Parts: sequence; C-alpha cells; structure tokens
Amino acid sequence: MGDYQSTFSIPGISSSIDWGSMADKLIENARKSQEPLIAKQDTLELKIGLFNEFSASMKTMRSAVTPLKLASTFQAKAAEFTVLSGVNAQSVVAATVSADAAVSRHEIEVLQKATAQSRFSAQIKTAMGEAGLASAQKFYINVGGRRAEIEVKTTDTLITIAQKINDAKDMTLDPATGKAYGESLGITASVIDNRLVIRSANTGLGETTDKSTITRGSGTRDKLGFTVAKDAPSNGTLTIKAGSVTYAEGTDFTVDSGSDEITWIDGHGPAAGTSYEVSYTVNSSVFSLDGNADLLSLLKLDDDTEDHYLAAQDAVVKIDGLTITRSSNQIDDLIKGVKLTVNGPGSVVMDITQDAEKAVTGIQDYVTAFNDLMDWINIRLSESSTASSSQKDDQYKNDDFYKKFGLLHGNSLLWQTKSQIRQIMTNPVTAKYSLKTGRPVQGTMESAGQTGNSTFTVTVGVRTATIEVTPSDTLQTIAGKINSSYEMNHDPQGRTYPIRMASAKVVNNQLVIEASPNRKFSLAASDGVLDTLGLGTPFSLLSQIGISTESTDYGKSGKLEFNTDKFMDALRNDPDGVAAIMNTVMTQMDEYAGNMVDASQVEVGSTVVPKGRIASQITTWQTEIATIDKRISESEARLELRARGLYEQFAQAEVNLAKLQQQASWLASVVSQLSGTGSNS
Repeated sequence: MGDYQSTFSIPGISSSIDWGSMADKLIENARKSQEPLIAKQDTLELKIGLFNEFSASMKTMRSAVTPLKLASTFQAKAAEFTVLSGVNAQSVVAATVSADAAVSRHEIEVLQKATAQSRFSAQIKTAMGEAGLASAQKFYINVGGRRAEIEVKTTDTLITIAQKINDAKDMTLDPATGKAYGESLGITASVIDNRLVIRSANTGLGETTDKSTITRGSGTRDKLGFTVAKDAPSNGTLTIKAGSVTYAEGTDFTVDSGSDEITWIDGHGPAAGTSYEVSYTVNSSVFSLDGNADLLSLLKLDDDTEDHYLAAQDAVVKIDGLTITRSSNQIDDLIKGVKLTVNGPGSVVMDITQDAEKAVTGIQDYVTAFNDLMDWINIRLSESSTASSSQKDDQYKNDDFYKKFGLLHGNSLLWQTKSQIRQIMTNPVTAKYSLKTGRPVQGTMESAGQTGNSTFTVTVGVRTATIEVTPSDTLQTIAGKINSSYEMNHDPQGRTYPIRMASAKVVNNQLVIEASPNRKFSLAASDGVLDTLGLGTPFSLLSQIGISTESTDYGKSGKLEFNTDKFMDALRNDPDGVAAIMNTVMTQMDEYAGNMVDASQVEVGSTVVPKGRIASQITTWQTEIATIDKRISESEARLELRARGLYEQFAQAEVNLAKLQQQASWLASVVSQLSGTGSNS
C-alpha cells in the first residue's frame, strides 16, 4: 500500500466543499484493484510458512535416518558377565566390544593385575643439607635405553628433586651427531606425605628390543646410541654380530651398566671400518637407579623393602584355560573386537551378545519422526478448502491458523511425497553390502551339499558378474572366479579399473566378499547356492524384520508400526542381513529427503534454482510475491500521479468557483443599484 495522504486537509474556502474526502474516496475506489493482489500475496506467504513446516518435518525424519544407515548400529555387541569368584564382575574385568566381535562365551580368570614400578623415599621435611647431605651429589635414572643425571644440592628439598626428575632429559649421545638425544624419560616424580615418589609411566615390564648397525671405529670404543642398564629390573642384554660371527661379552668386549659405549678387548671384534649389528633387549617400562651410594641410601631409594619399593608386574590372565601375560591392563589383542580392562583377581564368565539397544532406539525414533511427517501430510491434504459455518463465526477466524486451513488441500507434492516415502518403506529391497562373510565350508561344495552346477551374481553399480559354482569348487576357487571376473575388473568400455569393483578372499574357511571403497555390492541367485555359502539373506521386505504399515483403516494413513519382538528375532538370526536391508532402505530414504529439502543451488538451463523440491517451490512462491510487490508499487505510483491530477483539478475548480462567486456578488450589487435607482425615480 502507498502512503497517499489527502490532498486537502480542510474544506474549500470559497466553496466549503470537502475536496480531501472526495479525493480520498476516488483514490480508495481506484486502490481496490490491488486487493486481489494483496490477498494472493498473503496466501503465498501462508503457503511458504506451511512448506517451511513441511521441510522441518522432513529434516527431522532425515536426521533420524542417519544412525540407521550405519551397519554398526545393527551389529553392535555387548559383554555380559557372570561372577564365579570375586566381589563383582567389575572388580575383576571390564570389556569394550566392537561390532566385529563374534557372539561367543569365554571363561576369564585374572591371576594378577599389571602394576607400575614405584620407589618411595624416606620421609624428609627439610632441605637435604639438614637431612644429612654433606655436599652436592648425583644419582642416575636408567629406563629403556635412556639415562638421565639428577644432581642433588644441599639446599634442595624433595619437591626440588621431584621437579628435576620430571624435567630430566636423556643424556645418551647420538653417534651420528655426538650430541645428547635430550628426550624425556617417561618417569614421573611427586611428593606425598614428605616422601619422594618415583613412578614408571607404564605398567608391567614392557620388554623391547633395539636394533642398530654400527661401524667399528679405529679405537677400542664405539658409541652404541643407547644406554645399557644391566641391573634389575631393567635386565638389559646385548647381542653383537658381524655376518655369521657372534661376539661374546667378557671375551670380545665389555660394557658397563649405565654406559652408552662398548669397549673392545685387544685382538677381538671386527676390523676397523667393518659394520656390525647390535641388538639390545631391555625391560622398557621399569627403571633402575645408580650413582652416589650415600645419597641413594640417605633417600632410601636403594631400599627394596615393601615400605620403599613396589615392583612392576605384568597382568596375568587365563582365558579359556590359556595363560596370557601382558604389560598393560588394557588388552585388545586376545579376542577379536574385544578390549579387556583387568581390574583385579577373580573369575568370571563373559558372554559376547548382540546389543540391540542402539538399533531399537534408532528405529523407534525414526518411526516416530516418519509418523509425525505422515500426520502433517495427512492433515494438510484432508483439510477442506471451504471454512465451516462454525469457523466463519469464530472470533479468531482472521488468525493465520484459519487462514492456512485448506491451503494445501489436494496439493500434488504432498500426495507424491506420501506415496513415494510409503513405497520406499514397503517395496521389496535388494540388500547391499560393503562386506559380507559366509559360513565355514571345508573342502568342496559337494561336501557342503551341492550336487549340480549353480550360478550367482555379484553386482556393483552397473557392473554385474555371473559366477558359476560347480560341486568340485572350493571356497578358494570361487574367490578366484570373483577376483578374475571381467565385470569386476573392467568398465563397460573395457578399461581396467584401478581398484577391482569387488574382491573375495577366504578367511577361517569362510568366503568373504568386499566392495571397493565407498561402494556396495548385492548378491542374487535363483537357487540355494548363496545359502550353501552362507551369503544369502531371508529378508527382502522391512515387514520381515518388524517394520510395517499400521493396520488401522487398512493402512490408509501410511504410518508405520514397529514390532520389537519380531525385530529382535530377525537380529539374532541374521544381524548382517538386518543391517544390509536397513542400510539400503535408509540410504534411499536419505537420498529422497535430501532431494526434497536440499537448498543448495543447481543450474537448470540458464537459471539457478534450489536442488530440493520443497526449497524450489518456496523460491517460486517468493519470486511470485516479489512480482506482486512490483505490480503494487507500480499501481501506487500511478495512484500518486492521479492524486496530483485531482489536486490540480480541485484547486482549479476552487479558483473557478471563487471567480463565479465574485461575479455573482458583482451582479448582485449591480442589480441592487439598479433596483435602488428605479424606486427613487
């Protein structure tokens, strides 16, 4: 609407005519031509609001799709424990289980927990001089081939010494540069109850082996590049070889504990310039101390009694009767997909089970979001475009709620959306896999029950390979047929793929098929060969795993219902199959929702429009609103010109009336004069 104001604020002086009201009436009547445009604009704004609600509901459903696209959601495992001895399961062992763990049962007995080495000094509250240190002295810390010097002054306190240990760097010389490596030791020190506590950073003994090649110098000494620590608990040992010759310590060379060089005995060892190999094995997670004996004795750091020393020990665990030793209490290399945390002695039974909580919760959230979207669509489609008599009389009839009522009645995009998302959830599905593992088959396919030739197909994208399986085939020969198939190795133009589209291998007497990165494959067969291989799945419909259209009113609403018990049965029987069908369907749903709500710009011909259909429709309406705004603005400009014309016309009329009034007054005076002259005569 324009900002037109009345041309005349007061009636005409001469005529007393309300020119302003007259002009307003004329402009108001002329402006009525805008009313359909304004009404259409208001309707479009309301439709945009409704489609924004539509988009929001679609996005909410799409968010619920995300976890259901992941195979791990349906293949999650959990560990359940039964205590055989000990306070409770958590006091013995805990477990973190990944999706690739196998459902299984294991008896676990923890014999001992891994501990870190610690030394505790005497209780000293004063500076070291007051505690009995006569002058500055040094001690050394050896750990894993590294060595650091700690100088203790008479003015130092235990806190000062702890800081020096924490800041200490490896003083071992690098043979290549002749400079110290300067690395941290991995030892921590603190003061507790006026006692210095030195502790290894890692639990257990932590054995490691360092191997290097050294060139014999011209003298009797060679730098090793590491510091030897012979004393317990480091227990470092050296092995030196040159070709087939092994050199013995004490006979061919000597090396002192705490030294980073060897000394060759005269007449022994390789010739100058000859390369030899040095292997050093040491318990790398523990430390040993040497240096000034009086200083170590004063600090009680040479005392191996219980009050001053806690020896490192490895974790010792029996799993299904097999004794296992590890330096850490975190053990992840025993059972595939299971990370054990050793907490203390005791015995438990650990069951690796299917963990359906994440999957069930994810599906429930998705079904809720899907049904909310369906409710919104059903309501908008069913709203009558004609208001009822009660609505017409409602005091709130001008609110947006009623104005929106029926605006999307029979909207084609809503009908299409309802139909298509319903089809996605109910149509048969060909499951797609990134990786699929069959069942164990030993020997030939004939031994597994196959009596005649069979075929199955492997499809990746547009490439389908047909694999013939004969009774004499083994899993290895079947894997070879997949790997050598033309379709998996060449594109439709005959060019060789840089990476095979799908490959196969045999692991633990099971055929494993895997798609190339970021791709998925599907399998199909007309007979039971896939079942024989353990690569088939009984699921082609979501209803088979408990997700179906609700039965109320013959399912006209399109809403879903979720049978948890049926889903759990399917998940227990074939978790890979459930994961595949859900991942496949949810990927389709995600792509469809993206094509509806995606606001990114794409080129269509010579124009740029939003990719998503909802976003595109909103843009179309916004463009239409802008066009109407332009038409109204042009109409207002014309009305402004007309208003100015009326001003000029009415102003001229007022002038003309004033002239007529003057003439009338003159004529009246003339008539009066003539009348007076006549009566006097």
